[in-house]
Amino acid sequence: MSLLTPDIEATASNGGLTVVSTGSGGVTIAATPAAISSLLNPLLIKIVSTHTPYDEIADVEMDYLGVDEKIEHNNVSVYSEVIIDNVGYMELIESLILTIDDEEPGAQKRFLYAINQKYKVARRELFMRQSVRPVTAEQKLNVIRMGSDELILRVSELIVDIKTGFHGVPSELIEWARQLIVCYGFIHCKILEPPQ
Repeated sequence: MSLLTPDIEATASNGGLTVVSTGSGGVTIAATPAAISSLLNPLLIKIVSTHTPYDEIADVEMDYLGVDEKIEHNNVSVYSEVIIDNVGYMELIESLILTIDDEEPGAQKRFLYAINQKYKVARRELFMRQSVRPVTAEQKLNVIRMGSDELILRVSELIVDIKTGFHGVPSELIEWARQLIVCYGFIHCKILEPPQ
């Protein structure tokens, strides 16, 4: 038996992980936050791989009830145009999510849950930055209204890091896909607060 370890080469691609084990025991890999794939990544991948922001929107007028009311209720100003511009793509998002849901039942609920969790993280961050912590529902809503655009931006950032997992894909396309997901989450009341 040789005391020297054999010269073994191993490579990984696309953010993969390579493990070389020369011992007799098993190998345990502890996932880091960067290594754990987001629940939203499959949808982002489908959007990026099948569509571009230059595709034409169908001539059918999309009517998502309450979008204007929710924009007004939350005092969204900067991102209101982004949301309104992307409402026409919601049929695309719905069809992609249903396709994923057919392949993996329950995916649609998990996507909405994941989007809502990102919003809750952003909302907590916003509340923690306040000089006076909001306690009542009215105080919290006022803070949300004052920071609604900041919250939407932060959720977009939390959905996926452009630098990881999408090598070779133009950053503009990833940004557009994130905007579509944010719009989808907003319309389904998973981002910001629903009008009462």
